[in-house]
Amino acid sequence: MDGISFIQDLAIVLLGAGIAGVLCKRIGLSVIVGYLVAGIIIGPHTPPFSYVRDIERIQTLSQLGLVFLMFGIGLGLSLTRLQKMGLSTLVATGLGAFLVLNLTQLLGKVAGWEAEKSLFVAAMFMVSSSAVIAKIIKELNLLHERSGQLALGVTVLEDIVAVVMLAVLGAQVASAEAGSPAIGTLLVGLLAFVVLLGITCLLIIPRLLQRLDGKADPELQTIIVAGVLFFVALTAVKSGYSLALGAFLLGAIVAEMPQRGGVEKSFAGMRDIFSSVFFVSIGMMIEVKLMLGVWFWILALTVFTMAARALSTGLALMVVGTPPREARRAGLALMPLGEFTFVIAGLGVGAQVLPPEFYSVAVGVSILTVLLTPLINRWAEPLLVKIERAEPRLFHRALAIYHNWLAQLACAHAGRVWWQLSKKRLAQVALEMLFITGLLIFSERLLGAFLQSPLAVTWRPETAGLLFWAAIGIMVLFPLIAIWRNLAATAMIFAELATKRSRVPGPLVENCLKGLNAVGLGYWLAYILPYESLPRWAWIVIAVVLVLIFCIFYRRLIKLHSRWQSDLRDVFAEVKHLEASPATPWLEKTGSWGLSVQEFLVPARAACVGRSIADLRVRSEFGCTIVEIDRQGYAIIAPESTQAIYPGDRLLLLGRPEQIAAARTGLGQLQEAEGFSNFDQARLERIVVPPGPHQGGSLADLQIRRQTGVLVVGIERSGERIENPEGGQIIDEGDELLVLGTPEQVRHFKRWFTDFQWPQATQGG
Repeated sequence: MDGISFIQDLAIVLLGAGIAGVLCKRIGLSVIVGYLVAGIIIGPHTPPFSYVRDIERIQTLSQLGLVFLMFGIGLGLSLTRLQKMGLSTLVATGLGAFLVLNLTQLLGKVAGWEAEKSLFVAAMFMVSSSAVIAKIIKELNLLHERSGQLALGVTVLEDIVAVVMLAVLGAQVASAEAGSPAIGTLLVGLLAFVVLLGITCLLIIPRLLQRLDGKADPELQTIIVAGVLFFVALTAVKSGYSLALGAFLLGAIVAEMPQRGGVEKSFAGMRDIFSSVFFVSIGMMIEVKLMLGVWFWILALTVFTMAARALSTGLALMVVGTPPREARRAGLALMPLGEFTFVIAGLGVGAQVLPPEFYSVAVGVSILTVLLTPLINRWAEPLLVKIERAEPRLFHRALAIYHNWLAQLACAHAGRVWWQLSKKRLAQVALEMLFITGLLIFSERLLGAFLQSPLAVTWRPETAGLLFWAAIGIMVLFPLIAIWRNLAATAMIFAELATKRSRVPGPLVENCLKGLNAVGLGYWLAYILPYESLPRWAWIVIAVVLVLIFCIFYRRLIKLHSRWQSDLRDVFAEVKHLEASPATPWLEKTGSWGLSVQEFLVPARAACVGRSIADLRVRSEFGCTIVEIDRQGYAIIAPESTQAIYPGDRLLLLGRPEQIAAARTGLGQLQEAEGFSNFDQARLERIVVPPGPHQGGSLADLQIRRQTGVLVVGIERSGERIENPEGGQIIDEGDELLVLGTPEQVRHFKRWFTDFQWPQATQGG
């Protein structure tokens, strides 16, 4: 009967989640709130509706939900997308999380909390809800504003902060019995594990997906990817981290693959089902009586969280150079807490670091922030005006001087020859050092699993250990040679530049730097080598063998390492090649129109910076159209004419080649961008104008862009084609319109034509 009871519980959970989710959507709330309420109602702590009593069974299933949820989040955070968001957004996200951490720890000291408890509470408040924030920004029409784009960028990157905190907190809880290590040690170990697992997956997953793609069997691909997903998540757990870290990391790696769309589509259903079970199971752990007993803490922490998050994120954005009004506006949108708050609260309660009532506190604070944030943001403008008036003028002057200094520093930094020549080498050194660190740190656990396996039954432990560490030493030798060569090249570059500015001999500078690098590498290896695993004589034997291999096969080792690096580069090169392909899917639908697209990067001092599309008169002056603005990794499809252009934007221009070339020069010598933005959500369709009252109206009068969101990029009438028409162009029955927009916008456009009514601004005119 256990199997039947399990099916019964699962049916109740899914039906309850579905009904509550539908009700919440109708009243404008996040479905996550509905899942939590459903869990509270059907859980064991709310009689007489305690339909599900076996919490352990549902919690086991919720772990599956956590794996699929984190895999889906990782799919939306590819390395390419993070690169597009820019360094400033990355720094602002990290600085904002750091400020929230310190403010919460200060609150913990005032409240008398232990340090570990304060850390868990801070982790609960460091991450916002990307789904709720995206909805708020869309409802308030901030999607095309820079503040809205900044808020979206920060909330996406905060998912990475949450994964890092989950891994650090999980490792700290796991090592609590042996004495908690320092946060710095945990972070280094985490980075080493991520690099080790990431590089391993990058060498295996692309080849696996390519072979599965060649089989043309989606079912087989889904099954194998699911097996790899659970294996990677289990590897993270065995290494002392959480399931969430492994699932998230695999999702971020698959996001770089050409097969991402198929994988995302095949896993969408499973992710929705199991993630709903995950949130319902969290609701089951909540006792309403406990929530009523901690109402003061819920209200107090809600006020603290909203104030701390708005202040910290706003200040962090100002620090990286964002104008104060935009930074504060983005900070107000980043107040609601999300799903990671529940995950971290569950980890803390399960580890007995947080009391059981903190489940109720986490849910109560999250729901209140979700409800209050839209109300506050509707009154954001008068609130920001009052804040600016209350601030001293000295603060405004100091901030203006600081932002000017940042701009000068950026220009000076771009001209440093040594940095331009060395930054890629230094990045490779950092990654390879982390790879070696992870390999040596986590190999002990791998050795333990190997010694307990049937393969090592006939071997003596000493012999197996010696052979194992000899193999690890050979694997370490490859990247170690590359590290030394990169450091030696960097030292040579620095020495050559230093001799031009001083009288110090170049060879002396180069040899001194090489000596310091050798000492640093020796200290680093001495710190991470597991001496206790083997006796001293065994390490001497391994060292002698490695030296002989190095002397005899030096050139072969360099070639093997170069091939290894080439395989990694091929993974990203293939993705960039596909992104840069001119065969954009929606562009093929233009047929014989002869239109093309090209992407450009807006430099800091371009003539178009700070001006709107309407002011630039792109269509009337050059004959082409800006069909997309990629800002910090987010695509603004079919931007409105009021949309301003900012430095670092990637503009996608649609038109004939000569028109695009003229626009590139006229907008301020735009730079060619490497690769196209991810434009999968857009479509270009031909639609015949039906009969109706809209006949004889111009594009400006009909307000098609404002009413439906689509952009009319062409009109065909009696064999005559009008490319990128201006607002005064008349629309008649039977005209064929070439429109661009998302699938939802195009569907809305078709319905709008059927039920057409003149916009309010043009009635009677």
